[in-house]
Amino acid sequence: MAYQDIHSPSLGSKLMLVSLTLSGVIFSTVFLFTNNQSDSLCRILLFSCSIAFYIRLVICLFVFVKRKVGWLEGCVVGALYGFLVYMFSYWGNLHTHPSLIIEITGVTFFIFGSLINSLSDYQRYVWKKKPENKGRIYTQGLFKYAMHINFWGDTVMFAGYALVTENLMSFIPVAAIALNFVLIQIPQLDNYLRKRYGADFVEYARKTKKYIPFIY
Repeated sequence: MAYQDIHSPSLGSKLMLVSLTLSGVIFSTVFLFTNNQSDSLCRILLFSCSIAFYIRLVICLFVFVKRKVGWLEGCVVGALYGFLVYMFSYWGNLHTHPSLIIEITGVTFFIFGSLINSLSDYQRYVWKKKPENKGRIYTQGLFKYAMHINFWGDTVMFAGYALVTENLMSFIPVAAIALNFVLIQIPQLDNYLRKRYGADFVEYARKTKKYIPFIY
């Protein structure tokens, strides 16, 4: 992702991203309901997670994301999301005797992470729409508990999705997503915010956890 002061509708690249992701949702849906290896509840939960993830992605892209989304980002991220959704369905379908407790835990994590991400983005979106807040850094709402709490919400959501599959392979991409946030996305975004907001960002960073509320 490119963090810079360039606002653009980026309609074409955003449509490419959601279209590629949608292809993964469609293929995973066909796979889930034509391969009956897992039980029906597991298939329904995996299908529901894929649909909820896709709806949240579309809303986030077309409502909350104001920065420019390049064609490379749209193609790569869309392809990765589509592939990830399909693989979660594939891995989840390998279980013939799933655990209801693990499934419920996974769904709970998925919903909680989705709410954290969506609510934090919505709170910031509403605040930034007010003229008096133009050019100011947002430090309120859920963002007062962690500077990048929306990234943490994404991580929790994907961890819940992986739990629903009940397959350890699913946690490999979740770990990759978390490492990407911590090692790449957060440092890049912090550097951009420091240049844009200066002392206000430094003070915010001094007193606020970076990624996980109350921990890190």
